[in-house]
Amino acid sequence: MGKNSSMRDTLAEGLKLLSLDFSKERILNTFLDEILLFNPQYGLVGSNDEEEIIVKHVLDSAAGVNFISSLGKKDLIDVGSGAGFPGVVIASLLPDLSVTLAERMSRRVSFLKNLSLVLRLENVKVEGRDAEDIGVQFDIVTARAFRPLADVYPVLASLLRDGGFLVLYKGPEQNIRHEMEDVSALYGKMDFDIVPLDVPFLDEERNLLVIQR
Repeated sequence: MGKNSSMRDTLAEGLKLLSLDFSKERILNTFLDEILLFNPQYGLVGSNDEEEIIVKHVLDSAAGVNFISSLGKKDLIDVGSGAGFPGVVIASLLPDLSVTLAERMSRRVSFLKNLSLVLRLENVKVEGRDAEDIGVQFDIVTARAFRPLADVYPVLASLLRDGGFLVLYKGPEQNIRHEMEDVSALYGKMDFDIVPLDVPFLDEERNLLVIQR
């Protein structure tokens, strides 16, 4: 019990360090409970270690929330949402933002639909199909731990309204620049920004790759 409490303190402290709404901690704790319950059956994340899920998934997702909020947009789609990272975390912390979770694996779709009910996230919609079949455009398209951008850029770009933002959770800046070289070689040179993320308690370089349409 003490260990569990200590780990949940890590989540609370992480939210404070990110200057995020501390009142949303309860929702995120329930989200963690659901992942820990269903992960062995559904294979939602690679590890069932609670501390790893809090730091590498929840706080990593949360680290991009202030930037996403600063864009002042009304809707977002999380492509390949999986267990709900980053989409569920974003929706929990930004209740005025309409969030669509796109996931094609049926067992994960079931998990996400149940999760949105359990967490009472009225701003969430789950799309259980491939992104290219959704046929709707959004202000923000995000993804995390997704395929290389060169492989999926046309699909992600097709989901963006004019003036919208592609906001992708990525690792080291050097890797992003190499990835963008591949994208530019296929689709033409394009402007992009790299926004550093300071993920609490994570000793890894994390950044957002941001491209405006």
